[in-house]
Amino acid sequence: MIKLSKVTSKGQVTIPVEVRKDLGIAIGDTVLFEKRNSHVVIRKAEKKSLLEVLEESTPFTESAMKIMENIRDEWD
Repeated sequence: MIKLSKVTSKGQVTIPVEVRKDLGIAIGDTVLFEKRNSHVVIRKAEKKSLLEVLEESTPFTESAMKIMENIRDEWD
């Protein structure tokens, strides 16, 4: 699928409706812009908890994971 959109004077673009529907992008969703060489990839950002992000990025000890879970529970 190839669609065009113009950049406004504020640097904004409209994501074409077909693309939004195909990617499941709705009002209030966050999109991610990733620069790859001379291209930009736009995709729907995944909603993850802080704990999920931390678990994916760095291995933690069991005690550190328990502390993070306790902190998360306090914020919920």
